[in-house]
Amino acid sequence: MPETLHPYLTALADLFYPERCVGCERRASDVLCRTCFDALPRVGSPVCWRCGLPTAFATFVCEECKNVDFGFQSAKAPLKYVGVGKKIVHALKYRGYKRVVGRLAAPLMLQVLDDTRFDAVVPVPLHRSRLRKRGFNQAELLARGVAEKMKATVSDTLQVVRSTKDQVELSAAQRRANVAGAYSATAPLRGKILLVDDVFTTGATMSACAASLVRAGADEVHALSLCRTC
Repeated sequence: MPETLHPYLTALADLFYPERCVGCERRASDVLCRTCFDALPRVGSPVCWRCGLPTAFATFVCEECKNVDFGFQSAKAPLKYVGVGKKIVHALKYRGYKRVVGRLAAPLMLQVLDDTRFDAVVPVPLHRSRLRKRGFNQAELLARGVAEKMKATVSDTLQVVRSTKDQVELSAAQRRANVAGAYSATAPLRGKILLVDDVFTTGATMSACAASLVRAGADEVHALSLCRTC
C-alpha cells in the first residue's frame, strides 16, 4: 500500500471508529468494542443482598459477611474486578478517561439498582494529597454520573480527616483498622443515602464512610460500586 494513502485511511478510521476500546485498545465506535462489551465480567445473580457477593442462591446475609459489622444496609456492583471490568476502572482512575462514566459505568451501575429513591448520592472522598496528585476523585465522577441519570442530588458532605495507608496489601481486618475514624460528615443528613465508590473489596472503606453518614443523621446508607472483588 502506498505510504501516501496512510493519512487518508487513518482519517477514515477516525471518522467511523473515533474511540480506542478501553478493553483491548483497538479502534472502536464507543468506549468498548462489541467483543469486550460481551466479555464484561458481570456479577449477575443470585447475590448476597447485604454485601453483593455472588452466591449459590439468593440470601440476605452470606457466609462471608454474616460476622462482619457494616455501616451500610446493602452493597451492589454490576461488574467483577477482573478482565474488562478492571480495565474500565484503570482507564478512569489512572488514565483519566472520564468518558467511560456517562457512556458505560453509570448506566451499568444503575442496572443493579431497583426503583428505590435516594435523598442524596454521596461519593467516597479522597484525601487531599491523593486528590492533588490525581487531579480528580473517580468516585465523585461516578456519583455524579449516577445521580444525573437518576435525577438525584449529589452531596460532598464526606471528607477525609486523616490519611490512611494504601489498602492493597492489607488483610480485611487491617483494612477496617486502617480506615476507622478516617471519615467525617461536614453537614447533617437525612433519609436514604446512596454511597458510591469505584471498587468494593472488603467493604471496609464503604463501611467507615457509611458509619459517618449515619452519625450525621442518615436513616439508611446503601453502597454502590462499579466493580467488586469476588
